[in-house]
Amino acid sequence: MKITYDEGVFEELVNLSAFLAEHDENLAHTFLDASDTTFQFLAANRHVGSPREFESYKLAGVRMWRVKDFEKYLIFYVSSETGIRILHVLHSATDYHRAFDDQID
Repeated sequence: MKITYDEGVFEELVNLSAFLAEHDENLAHTFLDASDTTFQFLAANRHVGSPREFESYKLAGVRMWRVKDFEKYLIFYVSSETGIRILHVLHSATDYHRAFDDQID
């Protein structure tokens, strides 16, 4: 299955791992590895995530799943017949509705 990434996802991953590296550099590497492992899992199990509801029809089909072994970090994605598209990777304390504001316009 194919995995694609929206613009900004890699920046989110870098920022999250940099934050973790401030406390433990190995933890940052583990987080990035776990994120990749979780992306692969989601591509193979496209409908496992919890559906999210948004007011905009443009965000229909968005699902959420946690990063393996990092329960406070969430992956937002949409599935298709060929794979998944990663929209965001965010800390659970983030107002994820605001993160999607730019995708509604």
